[in-house]
Amino acid sequence: MEKIGEVFISHTHADAEIAHALSDAIEGVFGDQIITSYSTKKELEGGIKPGEDWFRWIVQRVSAANIAVILLTPTSIQKPWVLWEAGAVYGAGIASKDANPRKVRPLVFKLSDRQVPSPLAGIQIVKGDERYGIEQFLSDLIDDFQPFMEKKCLVDAGKRLAPTVEVYLNRVQKALHDAPLLPTEAAIQEWCERLDKLSRENRLSEVGYLHDWLNLTFGRDRDERYPVPIDIRLHRRLGDAYRAAKIYDTAAQEFTLALEFAPRDIFLLRSLGLAYLDGHHQKEAADVINRIAELDKDAFSHNVECAGLKGRLQRECNDFEGAAETYRTALVLNPASYYLLDVLGQTLLGLGKISDAQSIYRRASQILDGLAEQNIWTYATRAVASLVLNDETGAMHYLGKIAALGPAPDDLTRIEGGLERIQKWLNLETTAFERWCVALKGK
Repeated sequence: MEKIGEVFISHTHADAEIAHALSDAIEGVFGDQIITSYSTKKELEGGIKPGEDWFRWIVQRVSAANIAVILLTPTSIQKPWVLWEAGAVYGAGIASKDANPRKVRPLVFKLSDRQVPSPLAGIQIVKGDERYGIEQFLSDLIDDFQPFMEKKCLVDAGKRLAPTVEVYLNRVQKALHDAPLLPTEAAIQEWCERLDKLSRENRLSEVGYLHDWLNLTFGRDRDERYPVPIDIRLHRRLGDAYRAAKIYDTAAQEFTLALEFAPRDIFLLRSLGLAYLDGHHQKEAADVINRIAELDKDAFSHNVECAGLKGRLQRECNDFEGAAETYRTALVLNPASYYLLDVLGQTLLGLGKISDAQSIYRRASQILDGLAEQNIWTYATRAVASLVLNDETGAMHYLGKIAALGPAPDDLTRIEGGLERIQKWLNLETTAFERWCVALKGK
């Protein structure tokens, strides 16, 4: 039978089953009078040929088609490439010779009107997962092609409408049952709790597995090169978890995704900078520090953590004088920060200024004497201060207190690294470092 028209279906690969169901429904109503074309179509007629230019094929098909249908699902609206294709379909439809306001038609699945992206939201929405919606869509197609149909074919199309809709709805419901989850508030909160639990139970080495399941839930490919951000809370937690698990490049990627929601968030920028430093990406860390300076030129003097980030980069680039100046400047506005005093003292030791470092650690000890907080980091600072002030007995006492608190393995590694640097800067025997490590582990 002679073809009377063509319908082009724009969709994401994950929604291929819905595209197949729609194509079969159109064939069920019109027989072989109408061609359906879409990228995942298995039949040669209507599908894209191997090696064919994808963009050119879309433009040709939209230009040739009487109707261009865009499938909007929870998966497709999270894929920027699919939305770009939808824009291409929309633009090609407007520019085609037989352009009309009804050429491009969105078919919506499991989305509210508010979730339909612009500019498609301005077009009349038809629900492709509801009986009334698909009946309306197919009835409109019959009306569109009526001038080209013989009377008998038109009558047959009307008779086939109801049973075709029934088959179509069963197939679509099955496809949607396995469809990715939309990132609703309830879904985000559930995944945040799962990530928090992983952290509380000190199981962050498993974060990669949980991340894979999260991606599966929300319809993201595991190795997606340019993933679409889901929610700032998820990406911040994932970044923290990957950094704790020492998977620094992935941590940086997650913090970068979080920053897409809040590009001026200095807290997130600092976390990103630390992930870059942990992964030995000094240039990228320097870019982050420059970005923080653009947002707040006083960040490195007012904020202890920002000063710590900048000073660490300077130290890793062997600019110990610059790091010392960064810490001193921040101490003017944060004179009670034992953390700043500790990193300044270590920097002075690195410069060989042991006498100046001793003065700094005396000041740090005085501040710690007046604090009520007692944790592994206050004890670690006291231990280092004692060593620099030639009081190994006191240092062993505080290292024992750290051991009694049962620190996490990662914290132990960080403290051991600091003690090893102190041993080298003070030019002590390696046996001294070994004694400290024994005390640190409570042996």
